[in-house]
Amino acid sequence: MPVFQYPAFRTFQTSEGKPLILFAARATDIEQWAGIPRRARLHGDGETVGFQREVKMARVKDLGAFFGDSRNIAQNPLMAALQSEDVVRFDPIDGSGHFGHITIDTGNLAQLPLIDLLRRFAALLEDRVPALSASTVSRQRIQEAIAEAQRRHGFSDGTENDSDEESLLEGELDLDAGPDEDIAGILMSEETNILEFYTELIVRISALERLSPDRDREEILGFRKEDVLAYLLPIVLVDGQHRLRGAINSAEKMLESDAFQQEIMDAVVEGVDPDEAERQVIGRNARNLPISLLMDPSPSEHVFQFVVVNQKATPMAPALLGTIVSTSLGADELEPVAQRLRDAGIKLDDSQAIAYLTRAPESPFKDYVQRGMTGDRPDQLQWTVLQGLVRIFRELKGGKRYGDKNDYAAMWREDCLSDSALVREADDPYAVWSEPDGPWRDIFIRFYTQVRDYFGSDDSEAENAWGTTRSNLFNKVSLTILAADFFDFLQDRRITLDSTEQLNEAFSEWLGNAKPSYFDRKWDTTGLKKDTDAVRKKWAKLWSEYRRNPRGGLPRVTEYRP
Repeated sequence: MPVFQYPAFRTFQTSEGKPLILFAARATDIEQWAGIPRRARLHGDGETVGFQREVKMARVKDLGAFFGDSRNIAQNPLMAALQSEDVVRFDPIDGSGHFGHITIDTGNLAQLPLIDLLRRFAALLEDRVPALSASTVSRQRIQEAIAEAQRRHGFSDGTENDSDEESLLEGELDLDAGPDEDIAGILMSEETNILEFYTELIVRISALERLSPDRDREEILGFRKEDVLAYLLPIVLVDGQHRLRGAINSAEKMLESDAFQQEIMDAVVEGVDPDEAERQVIGRNARNLPISLLMDPSPSEHVFQFVVVNQKATPMAPALLGTIVSTSLGADELEPVAQRLRDAGIKLDDSQAIAYLTRAPESPFKDYVQRGMTGDRPDQLQWTVLQGLVRIFRELKGGKRYGDKNDYAAMWREDCLSDSALVREADDPYAVWSEPDGPWRDIFIRFYTQVRDYFGSDDSEAENAWGTTRSNLFNKVSLTILAADFFDFLQDRRITLDSTEQLNEAFSEWLGNAKPSYFDRKWDTTGLKKDTDAVRKKWAKLWSEYRRNPRGGLPRVTEYRP
């Protein structure tokens, strides 16, 4: 059971704050006891619950070259935090309590089989979000995972009989076989992504139990041992993953020299396993890196530290920032740091609202918005575009038709909001309306669902395709024009939106005799960028005139060109 010990210095920045432990360790040591929980896509549509960005190999290579020169010194420490209080301790050696040793015990984690690591990880998530332990997973989802594992990994050496797959899939499962609807109560809360990820853990555990219970595996349907270990190791690396990987890369490059090759050969002659000899040589020559260890095991503090440090230094793309702050923590975990994130300039409420709309099954934007990760498609709607659309409905700001001075959403708020049955009993109708899960959200979803159903097409090649920004409809300009024009109609008619049913009626009245084929034509926009002032104003004018007088006929396709 590897135990690491280093001279260390303990300090407190404030009387209320957790202690910081300052020490240094070889890069090859650090990777054995520090996990890097990365945010990444899973096979299919899910995501991990990590908060670190995906590693950029070009940056690792550059840092490896920098560390390859022994004269180069990186002064800024790696930022780390406690992940397991039971196996990390600071022992003072003087009366002041500042100087001492930090001891890190990794136990036998690295030697555990994948199925045990997955079980530990599932238990950890259950401890973080207790509602998970009451959830059930559908039999069909587990059966699909078992069949997929057989196809992808060739699991044929466990307890199953290859010629009798049907009997395997029909057998009794260890988990409750309730329908997916059983977990609807927490599926669409702030814990959505944690629940989805937990479900993926459970189905993989079940697949391993059925197909390969007695053998260790390095991977099961995209879940690798090293990725799972990142959540279980004693310490989590909050910032500095590229520096760590670069230092290790530099040490590995040393093996190419004749001197180090001779050192390895000498060790092998003395009976050391060749792989172990390489590890020993790399370990002896790896760079020492400074570390600042925060002795706080709460996941919320880890996310807070990562988001604030990275947003202030090298700002993250809004999509990734929003994804991380809104889906890495459960509701109870987020609450202690929510206001601190807001005070630090992080638009937490926006992130929560938008993250919901990118994941909720009833949202017309599900799967069609970039999340700031590898796998995003260039024709998906940008996170900031959805943020702008949300602002019109949630904050009731920005509801302007391009070329108009009037903000129709703001006018509707002033004239109609307080009379809406959705909020009129509240002391502060706007505060209730604009909560991340306030009444605006159902109105938003229903409005754009009707826009999709009335004007859109599920054919990705159609001119009015829903889900690709190549479309005449599914883009910032068209979606904004429709929202602003709808609020103009609501304000003009003093419609208070007492319910989604009233919205349905208002939607039909708003469109009147407008043809569903409005966006389903090849507009003459060759060489034009949609999001330019001239195009925006032209499209807004054409839509406004047509919607008010459909009898004049659809605009000619050449008219869409300014």
